[in-house]
Amino acid sequence: MTSDLDTTTDDLYETIRGLWREAQQGDAAASDDTDATAVGVLDTAVAERTGLELGAVREFLDNADGVKFAVARDGETRTVTALLD
Repeated sequence: MTSDLDTTTDDLYETIRGLWREAQQGDAAASDDTDATAVGVLDTAVAERTGLELGAVREFLDNADGVKFAVARDGETRTVTALLD
């Protein structure tokens, strides 16, 4: 049985992957690698899509950085710059 936290984490991960595909000009063959043409996904877009508080999204991205995503920081803002798995 999965916990609510596991379910939320899985849902958040899949939402970010979906936003990534959309940002890369649609769902067809989006690259998972960092690329000069890749378009990042802002933390605010993730929060808006999921309905989660921005702080919770930023904490998730901080924890997922280097494991599931490459995440850039600019002040408080987080941007997913690549999918790692």
